[in-house]
Amino acid sequence: MMRGIVKGKWIILLAWIVIVAGLLLTAPGMADLVREKGNLDVPEGYSSSLAADLLNDIQKEGDSSAALVFTSEKKLSDTDMLEIEQGIQALEKDQTKLGIAGITTHFNEPDLKDQLVSKDGKTVLVSLTMNMKDREPKQVLAALYDRIEDNKVEHYYTGDWIISEDLNTNSQEGLKKTEGITVVFILVVLLLVFRSVVTPIIPLITVGFSYLASQSVVAFLVDRFDFPISSYTQIFLVAVLFGIGTDYCILLLSRYKEELSKQESILEAIVETYRTGGKTVFYSGLAVMIGFAAIGFSTFKLYQSAAAVAIGVAFLLLALYTVVPFFMAVFGMKLFWPSKGKLEHKESRFWGFLGTFALNRPVIALTFVAVICIPFLLTYDGEVSYNSLEEAGDDVPSIMAFNVIAESFGPGQSMPTQIVIDNDEQMNSEEYIGLAEKV
Repeated sequence: MMRGIVKGKWIILLAWIVIVAGLLLTAPGMADLVREKGNLDVPEGYSSSLAADLLNDIQKEGDSSAALVFTSEKKLSDTDMLEIEQGIQALEKDQTKLGIAGITTHFNEPDLKDQLVSKDGKTVLVSLTMNMKDREPKQVLAALYDRIEDNKVEHYYTGDWIISEDLNTNSQEGLKKTEGITVVFILVVLLLVFRSVVTPIIPLITVGFSYLASQSVVAFLVDRFDFPISSYTQIFLVAVLFGIGTDYCILLLSRYKEELSKQESILEAIVETYRTGGKTVFYSGLAVMIGFAAIGFSTFKLYQSAAAVAIGVAFLLLALYTVVPFFMAVFGMKLFWPSKGKLEHKESRFWGFLGTFALNRPVIALTFVAVICIPFLLTYDGEVSYNSLEEAGDDVPSIMAFNVIAESFGPGQSMPTQIVIDNDEQMNSEEYIGLAEKV
């Protein structure tokens, strides 16, 4: 099999380039898919999802709520209040154009002043009912900000859909940083391991092909078959594929380097590399692929979305058996340039010493491990946070607004908890109204 792959190496590489390019040109955008289908909905059967279904039955389709916050570090002056009122009037003027179905403010309803103006006078809250129609959240939000762009009082919008949009944008920016840091880190590690300027390129190209192809295939599956996706899917793919892909490439290239000094030809060195190290890579990758595929059977969408990694690993294994042999065959001994000297693998004195010591003195070795691990086990408090807003940082506009409302009015003012009471009988009687008030 490997002899055939090496023989048709140029055709295989060309096929990879054509397939990856074709997928990239035709696949839907992942960012748009995450925005459209990546909400981390609670699975069916839980109380919150049951309540959401009931609310959807009685709410107007396309209606969403939003909060507009005007805030200052010191108490808002009369001039500030006039500026805020003019900003609200500007929104009211273009209400239809902006898709605003209703505006609730203490300027129009003075009785709500205690609820919409903070006690310290530093924050004014405006409630908006939005009709999104067929517009993207990004477009709606941009239009809202543009309309009061010249307002001198610091202001932000927040709400479920706005926070989701900002978190999606934040995750895309985080993905770009992750990709950059990963590539740099891999280059440094490979330069240290092989002391070659050629070798580090091979894992990056191999994993790069795998990542681009699998990402596009996942996009098609999400678009056509509602394959689970979240804002973390691409980050899962990058982290796992570049992690294990680099590891597998190091193993194969190290074995190849060793076989070059033992075999009579480059072809035999490649065949022997995959006869030994190739099996290890295949079974290890298969285990990872099965593990991530099994995650797809979970109920929570965030975990389900990690199943995309299984597709990525399948492409990675294919690339390891086709793309890496191409470079081995084309470059031969030059693959490790400018490293000089013999190519055979040398035993490591350091790891040899540690291994021998651990075998001969197991109690002492375990004691060292305990000394390192026990302090962490004793100091770990086990506290976890379920606040996903903390992941994006405090500089995101919608989260800044949420924090301002939480400090000035309480978190419930921004995202109030809704209690839904469902009954077979009509509940517009005095008895049921009293019950609702008790709840």
